[in-house]
Amino acid sequence: MFAQINHMAMISPNYALLERYYRALFGFRVTSRGDHDAEASTVVGDGNVGLNILPRRDGYVGGIDHFGMVVDSIDAVQARMKGKHDKANIVKRPSTRPFAAYSGHDPDGNVFDLAERAGDNRKDVYAEAAKGGWKQPNVFHRFAIRTPNAEACAEFYADVFELQPVNRSSEEGAYHLTDGTVILSIMPWSIDWFSGTSIKRPGPDHIGIKVADLDGFRAEMDRIGGKNTFLASRPLGGSRESDARRDHFSASALGKLQIADPDGNWLDITDE
Repeated sequence: MFAQINHMAMISPNYALLERYYRALFGFRVTSRGDHDAEASTVVGDGNVGLNILPRRDGYVGGIDHFGMVVDSIDAVQARMKGKHDKANIVKRPSTRPFAAYSGHDPDGNVFDLAERAGDNRKDVYAEAAKGGWKQPNVFHRFAIRTPNAEACAEFYADVFELQPVNRSSEEGAYHLTDGTVILSIMPWSIDWFSGTSIKRPGPDHIGIKVADLDGFRAEMDRIGGKNTFLASRPLGGSRESDARRDHFSASALGKLQIADPDGNWLDITDE
């Protein structure tokens, strides 16, 4: 494939705690970027995809923030954006950034990182994946975005990055694209859905994780949460408004179990 989804990112003041959560519950490993100083992000991965957990800095909003891709050619990406997708753009990042040579946005402003597999724009953060990674039963499976113009954004990722459509049952107006391993879900957003409840703005919505055995995962989730409440997964719902958000998430999810991590980030769990 021309492009591969190689990382996802979230922002949190509790980034060290979230690292422990994802390692304990899912068995993700600290990647080569695990040798970081006190100011850096922490990175866990499944051998193919990394999760960057960034400390929340002033002016930034917490939560699931963006995803990143490694591509064959940055020049090809720029050329494909011109004309038909001129509402999208990319910019070069500072040379100190370990994860991306460039960052960009799709026609609705959803942000992604970019690096090349070789050449001057190559980044070595995910060296494990470049070498074939490691194999483990629990893996990052999906990155889901809610956006007002879902069709235009899905067309953008297909045209520019050659992501392929996959036939997955979901809500009307949702598009699911894959790099052959990870699914990028582009789902519609409308403020009309939030009548009578708090508004969840458009942008990155949830992360999908595939586990080897759902019953075993539930048991391990209960065991870890009971042993250390700081690492307990958060159930969804509990009030009229939060029930409405839970039900909307569940209706559009592709997995079998919807939970939140200790910071409230939505996770869609499946064993298929």
